Amino acid sequence: MKLVGRTLLGVLGLWHGLAAIQNVFDVLAETGVAPGLRPLASTNMGLIAKLTAPLHPPRGSVAALLTGASAVEAAAALSFIRSARAGDACELGFALSLALFGAFFLIDDAFDEYELGAKHRAVFTLVAASYSASKAALQ
Repeated sequence: MKLVGRTLLGVLGLWHGLAAIQNVFDVLAETGVAPGLRPLASTNMGLIAKLTAPLHPPRGSVAALLTGASAVEAAAALSFIRSARAGDACELGFALSLALFGAFFLIDDAFDEYELGAKHRAVFTLVAASYSASKAALQ
C-alpha cells in the first residue's frame, strides 16, 4: 500500500507545482514582463481582480496576492514531492494546501461568490480526503 500513498502524494505535488508555475506565468504575462507566457498561464490574476474590484486594489496588489498564493502552492508541492520520495506522511503539504483552499473559499464567500466558493470547498474536501487516504496507505 505504500505505493498508493506515494503516488497520491506525488500527484498532489505535481498538481500544486503546476498551479504554482501557471500562476507565476499569469503574473508575468499580465504585468507585461513576459506576455508570451499567456498560453501557458492561469487566468487567476483576472479572477482575483474581478473578485476584489469593489475594493479597487492596485494591479500590483493583485499580482502580490497571486504571487503569495503561488509561493504557498510551491511550498506545498515541494513538501508533497519530498514526502512521496521518502514514503512518509506529509503534514506540512496538507496543512499548506488546506490553509490555502480554506482561505480561498472563505474569501469567495465573503465576496458573495458562492459558485466559486463551492469549487474551492470541493477542492478543500478532496485534499482533506486525500490526507486520510494517504495516512492509511502509508501505514
